[in-house]
Amino acid sequence: MIASALRVEIERYAVKMSAQNPLFTRAAEGTITPAHLSHYLSSLRFLVDHTLPHLARASRRARACGRYSLASHFEKKAGEEVGHDVWATRDIEGMEARLRSRGGRDPLKSMRALVRFIEATIDEDPALHLSYMLFAEYFVVLLGPAWLQLLEERCGIPRSSMTFIANHAEVDRDHAEEALDCIDELVGDPRKLSRMRDVVSKTIEHFDVFARAVVDAGDEEQRANASVQVPAA
Repeated sequence: MIASALRVEIERYAVKMSAQNPLFTRAAEGTITPAHLSHYLSSLRFLVDHTLPHLARASRRARACGRYSLASHFEKKAGEEVGHDVWATRDIEGMEARLRSRGGRDPLKSMRALVRFIEATIDEDPALHLSYMLFAEYFVVLLGPAWLQLLEERCGIPRSSMTFIANHAEVDRDHAEEALDCIDELVGDPRKLSRMRDVVSKTIEHFDVFARAVVDAGDEEQRANASVQVPAA
């Protein structure tokens, strides 16, 4: 029951995002650049760096509450996430090479805010982290391949340079289905549906703010580069 309701929420957002989210619409217009994706990937790397600490935090919290099956689930997921940071790092290095830059970028404030939100939900109730995990895995399965296709065909950015998304879209197919099954298995109280749905909704809000920030940061960098290249009159 809970898993099905959350699945519907994420699928509804996926339909909405493809028509309204600036990362998707700008890719469809052919105006996403390596500068945009460098900001995007640097922030994703920041998020990935917190994945294992978040899972450990959720496991500790669950054990402290006597919810040992939930804690074991988080520990199992931690094993599945090892090495994913390498994908993000490789993509960042490739994007920086395209930009002929080695300076790197700090994660956007909106991504830092998402990380703080995740930590707050874990501290409130570790079961809520299952909602975030389902969104993260199912969302990339639903929209990752289509976004990569737009980037390649309309923006000239090969999917081979976005292995973090491509690899997750592949491996998370099974993970998303497992996540749905685990929610119904590990969260038996239907009264939790409202709060878990709220976590999905808030995660979507954070992601939308992040998407807008990526576009704004990339646009600002392009404007700054253009002004430097224009000779003074």
